[in-house]
Amino acid sequence: MEKKRSFMNLEETLRQAVKRFSALDAGEIAVKAGVSYNEEDKTFIVPFINQNYIVEHPSGQVLTEVGEEASLYLAIIILHYLVTAGGEPLTGQWIAYRHLPGGDIYNEPFQNRAVKPFLKTFGERPEDFQNAAEALGGKRLETSGISMMVQVLPRVPICFTLWPGDEEMPASANILFDQAAPSYLPTEDYAHLPAIVNGAMKGQLK
Repeated sequence: MEKKRSFMNLEETLRQAVKRFSALDAGEIAVKAGVSYNEEDKTFIVPFINQNYIVEHPSGQVLTEVGEEASLYLAIIILHYLVTAGGEPLTGQWIAYRHLPGGDIYNEPFQNRAVKPFLKTFGERPEDFQNAAEALGGKRLETSGISMMVQVLPRVPICFTLWPGDEEMPASANILFDQAAPSYLPTEDYAHLPAIVNGAMKGQLK
């Protein structure tokens, strides 16, 4: 029963996102979100990590490049990006999840859902982390530890940082967002994005 309710909630979330999306001007969406729009086909091309997705306007249908329907979960995030994008420039300044609007309330679930799984996957494998992030187009940042910036959406970079452990200290990790992040996605979506990226990085290990 719980799974059914969860699925129904996602269905309703998608319906609301499509409703907002269909009411917006396509040209304005393209400019603010930094995505291309084909007026003839009435479709957006939205890069997500290392793949492109096609979003039809005004229907809101989200497809992969080969025409398959995107997962419900991913479709919601992509539509949320398109309807939320405000066009603000990225700052290059990184902030923690708790500094996002309302993030302090959900910081513990964020740690459990995003940071701890990332640490579990790569805590003892720093070289694999860097290689996997680079395979997704990630770039090394000049910070303490090993910090890799992965461009998830055109204006949504995420910084994954790993401090490898040693004999005295266990490994630790953090995940940060650009200061302009609230202008591009709801805070709740930022709790889920790192898990998607972590899964994509794990996929590179194979």
